[in-house]
Amino acid sequence: PPKVPYTIKYLPTKNYKPPPTANGEEVVIEDLIDWPEQGHRFKVKEPMVDVRVLTPVEYAGSIMELIKRKRGTSMKTKPIDEFTWQITSSMPWADVVTDFHDELKSTSTGYASFDVAESDPPQKEADLRKVDILLNGEVVDPLAFVCHVDVSRAQARVVCEKLRDVLPRQQFVTVIQAKADGKIIASERIRAYRKDVLTKAGKTMGGGDVSRKKKLLEKQKRGKKRQQSTGKVTLSQAAFRAVISRSG
Repeated sequence: PPKVPYTIKYLPTKNYKPPPTANGEEVVIEDLIDWPEQGHRFKVKEPMVDVRVLTPVEYAGSIMELIKRKRGTSMKTKPIDEFTWQITSSMPWADVVTDFHDELKSTSTGYASFDVAESDPPQKEADLRKVDILLNGEVVDPLAFVCHVDVSRAQARVVCEKLRDVLPRQQFVTVIQAKADGKIIASERIRAYRKDVLTKAGKTMGGGDVSRKKKLLEKQKRGKKRQQSTGKVTLSQAAFRAVISRSG
């Protein structure tokens, strides 16, 4: 996902972890690996931009709804002529740089365009949270994203569903989870390929011996559990696009 500079201000506390910087000192982070760990108290400021959209009048209503979904504020409209409207709004840079362009083009069937300028003030405090993506219990740092608390569950669910659709099936079950503030907030599973262990070279293994067949199936089950704990899932570009575009 594109990197966005967030300004973190750690707050004084007695009952939580001591902050990694002096109380009240602000740090700017772009890499989400540096996002404050669970247990720290902090405030976040995110960069803001002024967005100006030019659109045919028939798409204006849909585009205004899109801007609202992207947390746009101070929205204003102005007719340029009888066919075209200008829509301006202050928006978080993170919501613009992810998939706003694609959604704007989709909403207007390609006719709308936009440009951006730095807002005044250039930052705004927001209630944001980091969402980690886990594959079979392991955090995959490149798939982490930050979003507003109010939409974190919905966006986590969308990402998990998209990853379920784009990640390749393995010989073992792939468990996809989204985690925020120490809690799992969304989860999906990709079923394993099922290999017919009861047939070899066209012949049925174990013959009519039911206990022998059960042993073969149990052995397969144990092997898949072992693979699930040690196997690696290959990430494709589609997996990263699933995180960038978090709209359902």
